[in-house]
Amino acid sequence: MDHLEEIRLRINIEDLVGGYVQLKKAGRNLRGLCPFHGEKTPSFMVSPEKGIAYCFGCHQGGDIFKFTQLVENVSFVEAVHILAEKANVPVPQKMPALNNKRLKVIEINKWTVQFYEEIMETNQGRKGYFKDRGLTDETIKLFKLGFAPDSYDQLKDFLLKKGFEKKELIESAVASQRSIADQNIFDRFRNRVIFPIFDHQDNPVGFSGRIMGEGEPKYMNSPETPAYNKSGVLYGLNWSKKSIKEKDQAIFMEGYMDVIAAYQAGTENVVATCGTALTPQQLKLISRYTKNITFAFDRDAAGMEATFRAIELAQLAELNIKIIKIQGGKDPDEAIQKNLEEWKKSVENPITIMDFYFEYTFSQFDKDSIEGKKKIMDFVLPLIKLYKTDVERGFYLNKLALELKTDVNFLWNDLKNARETKTYQGREPEITSAPKKRIFSKEEYLLGFILDNPEMYEEVSKNLIDNIALNSDTEKFYNLLKKVYTLGSSLDMSHFKEELSEEDREKIEIYSMLIEESYPDFSEGAAAKEVKNLIRGINQNNVKNAQKDFEIKIRTSEDLQEKKVLLSRYNELLKLSTKI
Repeated sequence: MDHLEEIRLRINIEDLVGGYVQLKKAGRNLRGLCPFHGEKTPSFMVSPEKGIAYCFGCHQGGDIFKFTQLVENVSFVEAVHILAEKANVPVPQKMPALNNKRLKVIEINKWTVQFYEEIMETNQGRKGYFKDRGLTDETIKLFKLGFAPDSYDQLKDFLLKKGFEKKELIESAVASQRSIADQNIFDRFRNRVIFPIFDHQDNPVGFSGRIMGEGEPKYMNSPETPAYNKSGVLYGLNWSKKSIKEKDQAIFMEGYMDVIAAYQAGTENVVATCGTALTPQQLKLISRYTKNITFAFDRDAAGMEATFRAIELAQLAELNIKIIKIQGGKDPDEAIQKNLEEWKKSVENPITIMDFYFEYTFSQFDKDSIEGKKKIMDFVLPLIKLYKTDVERGFYLNKLALELKTDVNFLWNDLKNARETKTYQGREPEITSAPKKRIFSKEEYLLGFILDNPEMYEEVSKNLIDNIALNSDTEKFYNLLKKVYTLGSSLDMSHFKEELSEEDREKIEIYSMLIEESYPDFSEGAAAKEVKNLIRGINQNNVKNAQKDFEIKIRTSEDLQEKKVLLSRYNELLKLSTKI
């Protein structure tokens, strides 16, 4: 397991988590919004000292390996390989990585990317498509653009010589077969310029190919594979995530060329959906980097509908939304080629979603006719009604009144009768609700204080009544603390941790973080006072529960001698309860 320790030494938990979550200093720790569930108040803690990250809202987290498993939704083996690549640590061949289908597909795709790049480099004429669209050699190389030759077996033969099997090429979707019974396979992409699709970890997970010349389909995309889930991948995020974090904003586009052209033009905080409508999973992914998103979808009817739908989802995800008005072109790529300065102005001055809705409705309906006014009101008023304050509603009603040349008081009355809707066209996309917040027990808080400051255990050992059953979740830890303390006349935390399993070690680190989360500004005196209060509360609760148990046993016992013993012990508990 030396390679695991080497990875731990080279990757700090705070640096790893910082790639997904915006963190701020919180005492000895760092705090941010949880990447595993939606929340407004940060409850995700990162402890550089302990090497773990944990959410006190959804109770997910762990060390660098567990965090990677959770955030990437991968197995432990896959998490090891992801981190090993980051840390530049070789992984022993005995690790069963290549038996994992996802990793196998990624390996095949890496060779395929290289193959398509080399084909284009050896045939410079094939660069013409990208050159004609204004891309430089540097951009072509950065995005690893390539060309699939007009051949049924050139890539297949290349990959078979690398040791891959036919069924693996089918699973990775770089090759196809006419039927399951047909043993012959052939290259999926032929005579197409190739856009490799990378996930946010820079793994090639799929491809999109545009045909050269005439033919259908114009664009061919990889189907879903063990490595490629379209709804969870954003094209360009592997290149743009640094800029997105720095600018605290992500710009969403529709096409691959839109992203590449914008990136080359200096607008680097850009991503695109992968040939599909925007999904809640993609919004959850981007929210790790920023809560501010801007849409720059195409100006045609399909692009407008995509914008409406995207706004719905982003509102439900509680993201901050703006819209870029694309000037001088049907999409960002064309706008950039025609007038770069105008594009930059549009990026710097996005409009609000209500301004976008106003512009759309005024372009669709005649605001000077009664019928047109009614259609505009039917569309816009339910959206204005979504705002929670009269200040916001009043602002947009006044604007609408000016455009429609009517009295704003009439609009206030109409607003009351406007249909109720949570989203555009009343649709309610599926979203993940926040988990129910867990309530920690007094025993867990007390344990956290002890772990945070072992010297406090002396107070616990003197006053905690431990001959009565403690909380079942923590009793084993208290028994072990007592054992270590008794043997050494002091609490040696290194000896205490040696007795714990890996899972229990992680638990106690979380209990320690619980104190830092719940009592960030406690002085030593305040902490000592809280420990006394916790001990008193635990004792009172445990004695009360023990009394109830004895009362039941006394009532149900039929043996006279046994009843006497039970009564004697019950009276002792009554005397004890008056002292605590």
